[in-house]
Amino acid sequence: MRRHGFGIRLLTLLSAVALAGCGSDGGAATAPAGASQTPAPGKNTADGPELPTLPAPRGPALKLSNRYTYKVQVLDAMTTVSLPYDPPPAGTTALALLLRVEADPPDRRIQAPVQYLGIDYPSRRDDLSQYVGTTLDKRRPYLTEDQMRFGGDGVQGVDVLEANTVYYTWAWQLVSENADLTGATLCEVRADNCIPVGAIRAG
Repeated sequence: MRRHGFGIRLLTLLSAVALAGCGSDGGAATAPAGASQTPAPGKNTADGPELPTLPAPRGPALKLSNRYTYKVQVLDAMTTVSLPYDPPPAGTTALALLLRVEADPPDRRIQAPVQYLGIDYPSRRDDLSQYVGTTLDKRRPYLTEDQMRFGGDGVQGVDVLEANTVYYTWAWQLVSENADLTGATLCEVRADNCIPVGAIRAG
C-alpha cells in the first residue's frame, strides 16, 4: 500500500488553490503603447512556475493544555476517501484538516497527539457507530513549512516537535457519508474549547 500518494495529492491541491489566486488583475491599467516595461527594482523577471504556498490560517488558534501546551490552527478542510493508511469503511468518509501546530510557549519540545482533538458537527451524536467516533483518528507525520511545500514523495516527518518551530500536518476523523457538517468546529476533547473549521470542500 502506498503511503505517500495522499500527501502528494493534497500538496497538488494546495498548489492549485494557491496558484488560482495568483492570476493577473483584471482591473489593472494597461500601459500606453511605447511605454517602458522596465520591471520594478527587485522584481524577478525569469519565467518559471509559481512556487507552492500554504493557505493562511482561517481564524484564531485553539490553545490546548494537557501533557503539553501548544496551539493549533486550521488552514484547510476537505472530505476525502483517499487516506494514506486504511480506506474509510463503507458508509463513511474522512473529514481531513490541514493543521498548523506550534508549542506554546514556543521554546519547548513537545508532542501533540491528535487524539486530544475532535471535530464536532450537528449530526455527530446521531452518527456515532463502530467507525464514527468523537476524536481525530489519525494524522500524517508533522512537517515543517519547507517540507510541506517542497518535500516531495520521500520527505520524512516527525512525531516530536522541536522548539521554536512551526509544524503542519493533515489529520482526519471518520464521519458518516450523510453527516451534517454545517458549522463544524475543532475542539479540545472534554473541554469547552473550540474553533471554527470553516469551509469544507470535496477532496
